[in-house]
Amino acid sequence: MEMIMKVKGLSIALLPLLLAGSSLYAQNAQPDVSSVQLSVTVDDSVIIGPVKPMNAVNNGPYIGDSAQMADFRILNIPYSRTHDASEGYYGQRLIDISDVFPDFSKDPDKASSYDFRETDAYIKTLVDSGSEPFYRLGQTIENQKAAKYNIYPPKDYKKWAKICEHVILHYNEGWADGFHYNIKYWEIWNEADLDQASGRWKTEPRTWGGTIEEFHQLYAIAAKHLKKRFPELKIGGPSYCRIQGTQTYFPQFFQFMRENDVPIDFVSWHKYGSEPSVYLMEAELIRSWMKEYGYQDAELILNEWNYRRFKNAGASSSNERYNRDNRKSMKGAAFVSANMSAMQKAPVDMLMYYDFRAAGTWCGFYDTQTEGRTPIYYAFYAWSKLGKDECVCEVEGGAGDVYALASVGDGKTVLLLTRYNGDNNTCNIATVKVSLKGRSLGKMFCHLTDDEHIYTEIPLFPEEDGSVLVELRNNSIAVLEF
Repeated sequence: MEMIMKVKGLSIALLPLLLAGSSLYAQNAQPDVSSVQLSVTVDDSVIIGPVKPMNAVNNGPYIGDSAQMADFRILNIPYSRTHDASEGYYGQRLIDISDVFPDFSKDPDKASSYDFRETDAYIKTLVDSGSEPFYRLGQTIENQKAAKYNIYPPKDYKKWAKICEHVILHYNEGWADGFHYNIKYWEIWNEADLDQASGRWKTEPRTWGGTIEEFHQLYAIAAKHLKKRFPELKIGGPSYCRIQGTQTYFPQFFQFMRENDVPIDFVSWHKYGSEPSVYLMEAELIRSWMKEYGYQDAELILNEWNYRRFKNAGASSSNERYNRDNRKSMKGAAFVSANMSAMQKAPVDMLMYYDFRAAGTWCGFYDTQTEGRTPIYYAFYAWSKLGKDECVCEVEGGAGDVYALASVGDGKTVLLLTRYNGDNNTCNIATVKVSLKGRSLGKMFCHLTDDEHIYTEIPLFPEEDGSVLVELRNNSIAVLEF
């Protein structure tokens, strides 16, 4: 059976039924020291489909930092979402509509009404680093409590859409001394649902200081205007973040858009968690809504995600310190690789990790103080070794914590193995017997990343049956090239 068809021993088809049964994922209280044996068989003669861009990110290198730009290009990051770029790392006045069009009373058809200077430098850095920008139209989250500024509904929705049109003209058609970057993805707003169910949007909004119905109206007006003006581009959203729990607004969003004949090229959402099984469940759930409301042909994009274990709340709690540590640890790297591998087989078209900015606590690529590379950098590096097309890869045995993904391209077959143990107190070795269907394997090498190795070349010796054995510690990543 295919690897992703089993997550912690559970069928994907059963995952939506287990939403209320979270106790099934309870972690072991005592160390598991029993050995784990499993086999992985790759059949590179059968192509499943393309390897999807699971390795996109939010943001990118610091402007003018040649080392980070080189790292970004080495990782072959396909897309970079521009959300939260205005938080100070790249400047103070960029990306957000309130920054590029600072005086809403001015004429949106006049170039003098816009200030593209900082945004130009930022977008150029992404492009020069080999990535295509994924432009978020809207506003950065406002977490400050003393005052709120730009997260309220625009005074004129049609004018707001007209401003977005001119942002696109500047970066794709050269308007106002602009560029011809051919940016394809344009996302409308960010997490308008964040504070709706709690009622916080009335008193202390962070992303949208209006009703969800007002957001639906803004989205509909902007999407119809932009799609009519740029039919070749991908216009989408709404980047909702409340998928589970007492209230989710996706069904209302889809219903409103269907009733008003609003086109949707892609649907985006956000998820932070520590188990790939829950990410898979949400993907299936959103896809079911897309099909129900007639948007089954739209792309589905998870464009914010990262490791987060939800227990004790509060930024200074021991749980949040644990989360921050793990985002830069080997466990975090194994989680990243496992989730990308799992979502490759889910009904998802792209993942966008949050975040690449080296100074942030959500950045797993670099140590915050030294900016040295962390294991998560090498998780993305391992993914970059995959070829263009996914091929058949079957897993048998094991404890459900080994993820396998195989690919072909450029005359090579590549197998990516990930062992992610979550919060299990595991201290054993998983021995993976790797076979290539139709061929015997000779002496070869794998590149191993774990608590003792950083993408280290390890020799593998053939067994009598033509297979090789790979030993994986808990939370580890191995790349094999045949």
